[in-house]
Amino acid sequence: MMSPTPPSHDPLKPSRCLYLIAGFVLLLQAIIIFAPMAVLGGAIQWPDSLDYSPARMLPLLWEQLGAVRLGYGLYLGYSLLFLVTGVLTVRLAARPGPMGTLGLIALGAAAVSTLARAIGIIRWLTGSAALAEAYSKPDLSPEARTAIEAMQAAINAWGGAIGEALGVAAFAAIWAISASLLILRDRQLPRWAGVTGLAAGVLVALPVIELFGIAPPVSIVLSTTGMQFWFMALGGLFLWRGLHRPEWRAVRGHVSTRD
Repeated sequence: MMSPTPPSHDPLKPSRCLYLIAGFVLLLQAIIIFAPMAVLGGAIQWPDSLDYSPARMLPLLWEQLGAVRLGYGLYLGYSLLFLVTGVLTVRLAARPGPMGTLGLIALGAAAVSTLARAIGIIRWLTGSAALAEAYSKPDLSPEARTAIEAMQAAINAWGGAIGEALGVAAFAAIWAISASLLILRDRQLPRWAGVTGLAAGVLVALPVIELFGIAPPVSIVLSTTGMQFWFMALGGLFLWRGLHRPEWRAVRGHVSTRD
């Protein structure tokens, strides 16, 4: 007697492998943020040091330059990974076929958020590092010292607005809200994933009001905590689906029957 043939898999639907990859990436995105936080926190009291005056920050930056490069290098890797996280989440949130306007908005926001984060981080690895070296010269005149402090203040304000306000907050929030609406519309993922994503998107958007001279009710670190928990929840969901795909169970049953 011929063994039963496993049901064919729709090529348009996400595969088991895609779910497993997405689960791993999202869990990695949620966890690796602690690496740069630990390095930078121990070296320069990050994130409190983001608000330090140039006269305090520049000597500290020069003294801990090696640790700063390591920490912000790790943070840059975490930020670049966000694009992969954003694309995979949107792919699994949307029904098979063209994504439509909402999906394209989410993908575009993920790309812009990644670029803005990278620009914000690079300020510490380039401009601020060069200013810290110049500031460390023992024969520096008071006028030159004042000029360097002014440049550092400007670079920090400019880079912070792009990296933190736009990258970490505004465009990350647009991505999270768009992806969550996609989840609720296409129903490829549980409803709770869309509802919690909307809450995370609203929370992470709060620091944007700082661009208008208004103090946000929470720090950017606290506002992104909700997003990290959402990454963990989605990562667990994707891994569970990858390990329990119907076609995977059917194939295993088919092999067992033949044996």
